[in-house]
Amino acid sequence: MDFPIAISGILAIAALTVWGLFLLLAWLIRRRLMAEFDRLGESSSEEMLDELENAYAVRQTIRIGTQTEYLPFVFESIRELAENGFDDKQMLSLLERIEYHRPHEVRQAVFPIEVAGKRSDLFLKWSRDASDRIELRVTAAPKIIRALRDQKKKIPKGVLVK
Repeated sequence: MDFPIAISGILAIAALTVWGLFLLLAWLIRRRLMAEFDRLGESSSEEMLDELENAYAVRQTIRIGTQTEYLPFVFESIRELAENGFDDKQMLSLLERIEYHRPHEVRQAVFPIEVAGKRSDLFLKWSRDASDRIELRVTAAPKIIRALRDQKKKIPKGVLVK
């Protein structure tokens, strides 16, 4: 009679041990999965430094006042210097947006570009006056701004907005 009681005691201890090990294993797996899930939003130090460098990249602004027919020449000088991010398709789309823009409204566009191997943003802000002139403000890398200053000198003086 002691034999069945001993077996039932051993089985009970084994069941409690297995149940405890199962709970411990489940807790460890959950802890590891939660730690991985929490790390998904974190960035590596290289990604953080790249983002900071891009956020605080040197930028300059230039204001160009012109008629819409001179804008393709302005955008072409930008496109020549931008290695990535401002191609023909985007330039034509932007020209179309500006063409159908109503007077006295301010619009803007941002293009992530690459100039001389460094990432930067090309920020364009424009408005049209009642005389159908466009005032374009360009904020970009200094290399693009220098090219636009040269391009601005080539625009006929009769259409410049002061």
